[in-house]
Amino acid sequence: MSEKEILELFRYRYLNSKTNNYIFSKIEDFGILKSIPDSCIISISEYNLDIDRAINIKIDLKEVNVRDILTYSLNILKEFKLLDTFFDYTIDFNNRFDLLKFQYVLRNYDRIVQLIFYNIDKLSLEEQMLFNEIYYFNSVYFDANTFIKENNFQSYFLSGDRVLDNRENYTKIKMVNRM
Repeated sequence: MSEKEILELFRYRYLNSKTNNYIFSKIEDFGILKSIPDSCIISISEYNLDIDRAINIKIDLKEVNVRDILTYSLNILKEFKLLDTFFDYTIDFNNRFDLLKFQYVLRNYDRIVQLIFYNIDKLSLEEQMLFNEIYYFNSVYFDANTFIKENNFQSYFLSGDRVLDNRENYTKIKMVNRM
C-alpha cells in the first residue's frame, strides 16, 4: 500500500466484526503519523451503533509505557472533552481483563478509538506479549494499528501459549514507495 492509501484508512474506515487491527511494516519514516487526522469517519453495519467517528490516538511507545496505554488513551479522550473531566480514568494494563474495563468505558460514552502505535521495537519480550493482548482482544470499540520499520513484531506470542493469528487478529500491510 502507498502512503496515500494508508492515510485514507485513517480518514474513512469500515469496521467489521472480525478484526480491524493492522500492522504496517517497512515504514521508513514515522513522519506519516503527522498526516493522520485526530478522527476518522467510520461505518459499522454489523452493529446497531449510532457512532460515526473514531478518535485516532497516536501512542509513541518510547514515551508511553505499555502498562499505561489504556490510561493514556482515556486521558486523551478527556482532553478532547469526550469523557467526563471530573472522573479519574486510570486503568493499568496488566492483562486482557483490563481491556474489558477499557471497552466498558468506551461503550458507556459511545466512543470508538483507533490506537496508533509506533516505536515498539524497544519493548522487552514481556512487554511485547502484553502489547499483543490488544491485538488478540476483538472489540468494535477499539482497534490497534502499529507502524514498524522492520517486517515483523519481536514476537507474536501471548501468555498462556497463545499466538496471534493473521487470519483472526490482524492484517499485515507493507508500505511501498510509489513514484
